[in-house]
Amino acid sequence: MPTETEAEQSIKHLDNLAAELGRRHFSARVVALHGRAPQLRVINLAAPVLAENILAVPASDGTWAFSFPWPHRIAAAADVFTAADRIERVLAEVGRPSPKVPYAHAGPAPALAEPPMTSAGSYLP
Repeated sequence: MPTETEAEQSIKHLDNLAAELGRRHFSARVVALHGRAPQLRVINLAAPVLAENILAVPASDGTWAFSFPWPHRIAAAADVFTAADRIERVLAEVGRPSPKVPYAHAGPAPALAEPPMTSAGSYLP
């Protein structure tokens, strides 16, 4: 039986993540262009401007991990739920329930210890 190529393994991991993100109301589609590493294009359907590409990358020890393209490790590919939680937090629209809270039971957001800050470091009103 032939072994899977690195691209095939990457696509398999990305497909698993796409299925979980789909259950969370994201569009997630594997894009595999010739000569480029396969990527998962994730789009928040409630706010399509919130989108990102995700990679599945091998580590030197033979394990796989999900990564943002800049590169920043998200989670081990074997831990699809943690990866989906982290991606959901990055691409969440205002008012989206926390990934750890089931959607059907989500109540009001808890009060923040500090007011939220802008990217420039000033507090929002």
